[in-house]
Amino acid sequence: MIRLDLNRHRFLCRPFRSENHSRLTKHLPDIEYQSITEIAPRIRNGDLSPVDLVDSLLQRISRLEPSVNAFLEVWSDSARTAAHLAEGEIKSGKYIGPLHGIPIGLKDLIDVAERKTTGGSKVLADNIANSDATVVKRLKAAGAILMGKLNLVEFAFGTTGLNPYTGDVKNPWDKTRITAGSSSGSAAAVACGMIPGSLGSDTGGSIRMPASVCGIAGLKPTYGRIPRTGVLDLSWSMDHVGPMARTTEDCALLLNALAGSDSDDPTSYPGPTEDFTSQLKKGLGLIRIGVPTNYFFEDPVDPEISEAVLSSINTMVLNGAEVVEVSMPWVDKGRAINLGVIRPEAVSVHESLMAENANLYTPDLRRRIQSGSSITAIDYIHAQRARQWFNQQMSESMKQVDVLITPSVPIQTPTIKQCKSDKNGEAASQLPMFTSVFDVTGQPSHSIPCGFTSGGMPIGMMITGHPYDEKTVLRVGNAFEKLTHWHQRVPADIPEIN
Repeated sequence: MIRLDLNRHRFLCRPFRSENHSRLTKHLPDIEYQSITEIAPRIRNGDLSPVDLVDSLLQRISRLEPSVNAFLEVWSDSARTAAHLAEGEIKSGKYIGPLHGIPIGLKDLIDVAERKTTGGSKVLADNIANSDATVVKRLKAAGAILMGKLNLVEFAFGTTGLNPYTGDVKNPWDKTRITAGSSSGSAAAVACGMIPGSLGSDTGGSIRMPASVCGIAGLKPTYGRIPRTGVLDLSWSMDHVGPMARTTEDCALLLNALAGSDSDDPTSYPGPTEDFTSQLKKGLGLIRIGVPTNYFFEDPVDPEISEAVLSSINTMVLNGAEVVEVSMPWVDKGRAINLGVIRPEAVSVHESLMAENANLYTPDLRRRIQSGSSITAIDYIHAQRARQWFNQQMSESMKQVDVLITPSVPIQTPTIKQCKSDKNGEAASQLPMFTSVFDVTGQPSHSIPCGFTSGGMPIGMMITGHPYDEKTVLRVGNAFEKLTHWHQRVPADIPEIN
């Protein structure tokens, strides 16, 4: 229950009473759980060897991977070679920047030369990339160490994180629960300390949903901000590539390396290079937070989730932010528009593959793609026109605010068993209700931890800004993290996952 006093600009809500989850979480100084922001100065100063870091993480992957199933390939030899190279460069005074010597994982949609890109599907089981994706070239140029390819929903077309072909990724907080998807491995690997950062993709929420339920930070930047050359398509007009990491500042550092125009990607943003860390320290003063009065805090939103997000907004108000209620009576149409665009575009992407290899697709995905074949060109045009109208409404509604803050997902994390037995796909359809809105608009949208359920599962809060204003989104996320400890929590029982 919220109440806004517009005269005094004070946002009032019941305080969120988090349970004591000491049994489920702990604060760890271990290198496996340190952020990129914490690790980078140690590497630069010679206090931490990239070789030792990579060896430590490879040992952790070896121990946990059989039960988490986050990786499809682990590149131990090449990672060690890259770590030795980075160590030599740094010792000789050739330090590149904060990603130099930092291990990163890649969702298996992203091409790396002479490596497989399978999309998590048997259809592309033998697909070897000829060249690096643009984002891979940029990570390498920044000195990052590529640790391997990460598990995902088949061809990134799904929300639960389950994959009958590659196996289900387990949520590090509770191995009976889903990671959400489709960037399931990208989230789980960071959450359990296998890697400090990863890349995911987001077409209906596939970065932010897994980030939310796995208790990490995940940024979907503005559409076109990060080029997609060398990344498998799902829906060309709504696919986004973005960073996933332990903190907002880590996401900003990764965005610095990844963003920028690309002549091979006509959808990439042609604007100048920016420093996305430049406003991180500004705090919350004069920030106007929009709180939607429709949809995002209504049924079926779980009360523990809405309460945690409202309490987090209250924390920000107490530290200088202002709140403005925003009426969005049209916003519930977002998911339908999202699907109205994704389905026909996915059909066009998979048309030739489906014609030649339909039997290699898993049954659920095959049915999903085939059902999209019934969508006519007129239907698709209607969806794109509705999208244009929707984006105009969003732009008008946000004129008086800097960011919107909402829950990332509306429901508590379902179990794997629940999702597999749910013939109606209720959880799968509810999970992206909020995230998909901002794939339609292409706005920058960022999920960070803001609490825990009474059962000890992470709760995510979504911060969404104006197009191309990632700096403000990241500023707000970083300011909240400096005021709270949620992002520092890690699962306590990871070594015992089985």
